Amino acid sequence: MEAAHFFFVRVPMEEFKIIKLPESNTEEESEEREPILTKKQLDDYEPPKKRYLFLFIIIIAIIISIIVIHIITVYEDCEIEKTWDRQDSAECNYYGFKNNLIKYSGDGIFYTSIDGTLIWNYTYDMTNPCIDICKDYILVYDKKGTEVDLFSSKGYVNTISTTTPIVEAKVASQGTIGLLLQENATSYIQLFDKEGSILVSGEIHPENRGYPISMALSSDATRLLLSVVGVNEGELSTELIFYDFTSAGRAEEDNIVASYNYIGALIPKVDYVDKDKAIAFCDSKILIFNNNLKATIAKEISVKDEMKTVFYNDSYFGYVCERALENGEVVNELNLYNLYGFKMISKEIEDSYDQISIMDNNEILIKNGNEVSIYNKQGFRRFNYTFDETVYEIIPGATSRRYYLIGDTSTEEIYIK
Repeated sequence: MEAAHFFFVRVPMEEFKIIKLPESNTEEESEEREPILTKKQLDDYEPPKKRYLFLFIIIIAIIISIIVIHIITVYEDCEIEKTWDRQDSAECNYYGFKNNLIKYSGDGIFYTSIDGTLIWNYTYDMTNPCIDICKDYILVYDKKGTEVDLFSSKGYVNTISTTTPIVEAKVASQGTIGLLLQENATSYIQLFDKEGSILVSGEIHPENRGYPISMALSSDATRLLLSVVGVNEGELSTELIFYDFTSAGRAEEDNIVASYNYIGALIPKVDYVDKDKAIAFCDSKILIFNNNLKATIAKEISVKDEMKTVFYNDSYFGYVCERALENGEVVNELNLYNLYGFKMISKEIEDSYDQISIMDNNEILIKNGNEVSIYNKQGFRRFNYTFDETVYEIIPGATSRRYYLIGDTSTEEIYIK
């Protein structure tokens, strides 16, 4: 490595010329000069408001981007994180309840944790068991039979036996039970408290009203809605009858506070949803009623095509109909609304299905044997997968990508990816 060489050049002094020496400022100029900021003044310094606005816009843009990515992302695979073996009969039905699992059949009901740990169980003998749930209470009844069993999250509460076949049964948040019974041509409406004492009893004769085909009970058991089919001047009609059991309703004849007659229409399903709004599914329309004494109509939604399936929970409702395209092809169309009647989704779906429902996290579950599709309420298909065995139920987990899958022989905790 060569040594560095330094060269010094002597510059003649005469080449440096002082043009002008800086002059001292006058006292006036000193006062006008901007003062030097002290430490305290620096600490009190506030950046311009525009900078805060710019940062706020950036943060909002990032949040919106994350939400949009979450909405439109499609997952087509899953990882099985845990598996619990089960031994169930093929007749079992499953229902998610308070982060646990209800399993019921004609032989009895089991309430277990997701991993299969037994919380309580009860045996009965029913031919066609059906279930209704409100808050902490679970009602199991034998449709066209005579047995009704009431449970809470803690276990068995009471049994009511009837002498007349049951058409439908409902339970309210305090354990009050509503029964629609029918024998020969006469229908009966009965309300019981959870101890089994009768609260309300009435009869409906076909020559006066018709045949009740669906019943709904409000969450506090103060209101009851019936869909009654009859014949009006030789044409099929359905009457919606609203009963009120409060002091205001007792002032009306037979506690009937409102009724609506729809000539040429069939209304096979009625129910009460969030904040005790009544909803009725007609063959050509959907009706939403206000939660007031006279049950005024809040929204009437006309449906042009025949509804194949209806589904709902306490926040949303929807239906699937068949729609013919211009080329003659018939497709399934998924429609979803909120309880104000605002349409959230209207889109064609390729999925064939044997069951469609809204899960507790407001995602739409479409099942067809072992094939599962999950749509979000914005209409994007979030997950699609074909499993090795038949899927009976899917229950949302603790996070947005975690679910519990109830299959033929096991329960699995899956993580979609």
